[in-house]
Amino acid sequence: SGATGMHIYVPLGARYDYDTAEKFARVVATIAHHKVPDFTSLVRSPQKRQKKVYLDFLQNKAGQTLAAPYSIRPRPGATVSAPLRWEEVKSGLDPRQFTIETMPSRIEHLGDLFSGVLGPGIDLESCIEKLETSAS
Repeated sequence: SGATGMHIYVPLGARYDYDTAEKFARVVATIAHHKVPDFTSLVRSPQKRQKKVYLDFLQNKAGQTLAAPYSIRPRPGATVSAPLRWEEVKSGLDPRQFTIETMPSRIEHLGDLFSGVLGPGIDLESCIEKLETSAS
């Protein structure tokens, strides 16, 4: 997000309503939390979740805000909400390396890493069904 969080985008192809998208995010977050409960939390309150990673599926509702890809964040250094490759998501990742100054060369070198999200999308109902089955 260019600040302290991370958004994970799933291509939906503009085929699903907010309720379906939220249900999918809730199922994925719940499964992830059950796999690594010492590291993650579904509790919204920072005081109650302590230093665990908050899996915020509730942002998938109409009217909720998020940092758009490539948007400049109101942070020191003018950090940018940078789409990442999965291999970049690891310990030591520092959002301060993605700034208004570094982003043009990153896009020139790697291309638009967000463009794949704007494609036809996945079959969300099938994914939800498979995830719910595997979670039970």
